[in-house]
Amino acid sequence: MGADTAADVLAVTGVVKAFGGLQALQGVSLRLAPGEVLGLVGANGAGKSTLVKILAGVVAPDAGQIAVGGEVFEALTPGASRAAGISVIHQELSLIDSQSVAENIFLGHRRPKRWGAIDWRRLTAEAERACEETGMRLDVRRPVGELSTWERWATVLVRELRVHGRVLILDEPTAAMDEAHVARVFDAVRTARAGGASCIFVSLRLGEVMELCDRAQVLRDGATVGDLSKAEMSRAELMRLIVGQQPPVAVTPPEPLAPGPPAGAGVTLSVTGLRQRPSSTPASFTVRAGEIVGLAGLVGSGRSRLLRILGGAARPAEGRIELSGQALRSGSVGRARRAGVVFIGEDRLADGLVDTLSVATNISLGRPGGGWPQRAFVKSGQETAIATSWIQRLSIRGGTPSGPVTALSGGNQQKVLFARALECRPRLLLLDEPTRGVDVGSREQLYSIVSDFARRGGAVITAMSDLDELAGLVSSALVLREGSVVDELLPGMVSRSAILEACYGHR
Repeated sequence: MGADTAADVLAVTGVVKAFGGLQALQGVSLRLAPGEVLGLVGANGAGKSTLVKILAGVVAPDAGQIAVGGEVFEALTPGASRAAGISVIHQELSLIDSQSVAENIFLGHRRPKRWGAIDWRRLTAEAERACEETGMRLDVRRPVGELSTWERWATVLVRELRVHGRVLILDEPTAAMDEAHVARVFDAVRTARAGGASCIFVSLRLGEVMELCDRAQVLRDGATVGDLSKAEMSRAELMRLIVGQQPPVAVTPPEPLAPGPPAGAGVTLSVTGLRQRPSSTPASFTVRAGEIVGLAGLVGSGRSRLLRILGGAARPAEGRIELSGQALRSGSVGRARRAGVVFIGEDRLADGLVDTLSVATNISLGRPGGGWPQRAFVKSGQETAIATSWIQRLSIRGGTPSGPVTALSGGNQQKVLFARALECRPRLLLLDEPTRGVDVGSREQLYSIVSDFARRGGAVITAMSDLDELAGLVSSALVLREGSVVDELLPGMVSRSAILEACYGHR
């Protein structure tokens, strides 16, 4: 902590928090000056999410104190946090899908009324004005359930910025965004700062922290290990603080992990004349055993929908899908899984984990004989042994077979999904933003798992917004625009520049 914290808009002093036997925070202190953007970085399990939850009033600390605008609290409640001027955008967004963007912007706040009833015309006008002031182009009349991931996040951002709080906390906001939308997030943060707000920017993308933030605080194993000014920030120094005495881990593999399928490899997936919607150009492509294929494109290009169609979670307008020569009927995740296709979606809570169940049960739900109602016949000892093996193999920090999956950090929850997927013994693995919210060390582990799966004859299709990561992982790539495949990058052609050229139609 600095010598003079009286002027700080937020000051956290000696905060301690334990969950069971795990010490999540060990005397963490943090300060935030007016108009400052502070980067909060650290590996998964370092304590970032716990600290954010304490500031949001969701979790109470065991010791320490929090001062907001000079008012001191031993613990915050969600109401007290918001009243003090703290606005938090969590990784898992709080939205009501059946309501419009305008209604969600006013969610939790007083809605304009006339004669005792909601003034819908004024509500819509004020929501449109809020979007315009923050630079977010949104159709405020549209139901949130129809929005893309970016549009959903933008809706929450507009809602929080509309409150004009003292402190805006963004928890991994850019984890699944392309460069154009990352730039818009940065613009929104700078606009909020110009309006007098301070910001805590939680991110695993070190380049973004160095570009946006005035200062960076590094957590490791629940303790503060570094507080760097902008001049002191570098990727090497941040990595040194994040990993401790371990050697730095490269975020992007130096060369493709899977150069391509072996000679003579059979076709695992064959797609013929597939249209995502009637207006889309039909796409035809194959994926061979041992091949890792990337899906690239701007947000809204149709990457996620294509994966969901292949994984049985959505239906195409037309087309034929074959797995190892057998027709695969779309529209059923269970049918696809039984055929050997497993899909990991970008929203791990909405599309994957059952947050009321343990780590062991979440892993076993994916294995043959492990789903309902078959799960009733799975022996608990077998379930525990399976979970223990995966916890060790993927280094799921803080995870125990009987522990709740919600007690894990976002990155470790992602590892649980990988464990479940591989327990299905798939032939085709579909991954949508597989390293979202995963720290640099854990990414390497996931790269190795995917690469090993391919080397053993599995086929992989993955969509990733980080183009450097994508180019380093895949052997070939399909580039999508507005639901259509507009380019195919063959082995040896995949690079960041080639992907960008195809995305923007310059090829």
